[in-house]
Amino acid sequence: MVTIQIPNKTDIPLSLANVSMSISKIQLETKDNVLLGFIKDVKLYNERIFVVDPNRILIFDLNGIFLQILGRQGEGPEEYTRVTCMEIDEKTGNIYVSAYNKIIVYNKDFEFVEERKLGYPIQYLKILNGRIFIVSEEVGVALGEKFGNQSNLYELNSSFQMLDTIPVRTVLLDHLQVGGSAFRYWLSYIEDGLFLFMPVLTPENLIRDTLYQIKDEKMHPAIRFNFERPQTLDASGFQTLVLLNIVNSTSYYILEYDQDWKHFLFLYNKKTNTGYNLSEGLIDEEGDPVFLRPLDLKEDLFYYIKKFEFEDKTIEEKNPIIGIVKLK
Repeated sequence: MVTIQIPNKTDIPLSLANVSMSISKIQLETKDNVLLGFIKDVKLYNERIFVVDPNRILIFDLNGIFLQILGRQGEGPEEYTRVTCMEIDEKTGNIYVSAYNKIIVYNKDFEFVEERKLGYPIQYLKILNGRIFIVSEEVGVALGEKFGNQSNLYELNSSFQMLDTIPVRTVLLDHLQVGGSAFRYWLSYIEDGLFLFMPVLTPENLIRDTLYQIKDEKMHPAIRFNFERPQTLDASGFQTLVLLNIVNSTSYYILEYDQDWKHFLFLYNKKTNTGYNLSEGLIDEEGDPVFLRPLDLKEDLFYYIKKFEFEDKTIEEKNPIIGIVKLK
């Protein structure tokens, strides 16, 4: 298994322009009923930008003009009140929206197709070649005198029939504990295959640092990222080093992690075997740090979110800018 070293020190700031082939910025239109606060994810498909916030999905064109909200909000059939994940089937154009244990499917014209309730929570889903991959974590499963947080990878066909189950892990805890991250990019699919990294965010005095490849219905260790900084627990029992995401694109590994409550991005170029350990992310043309998140991993295409800054603070804040970046 290949091991990549991550130093304890950070590198000097790295310009986004120096590692990018192209950068385009899209100012999302601001309207009273489409004000965006926290953005969980962004998807790009068929010249449309899908922006996922905790409760709804907003659709914009490539000029940032607001088009519509996907589906209906509510507790009834064909409705959702919160979004845990969204995915688009690139072959059919169907859009899959998960809300806890429910999946709602829309067609490429944003019309309702079907709704399915599953017997487990859905934290993450991906559509590949007509198959549905779901990462699920069940919290607080009683295992003797301890509690287990159990993670599984489910594979379903397009009719939601179970094809396979791969146990990812069980974390044993003395008492019920929950840990989570708003940004989840747990499955990476490129020409080399399907890869998985799912963090453990309950207190542990170790680092979960391995990217796995899903192959022959098994998890195979593929890449280990060796942190020079050892893991410790602080006085409150929290991890001082938390690896949140490992994203695997055709040419890059991108790691997102927190250390001593500060945010870091580790960018590793596979072609040159060069790594950059960066505080808060890459530096844009305005001198501000931006954090790359995946759009199309086969094409080394990423996005970042940047809030629109006003000189006059009395003016209502605009919706953010979405930057679309193709790395070299």
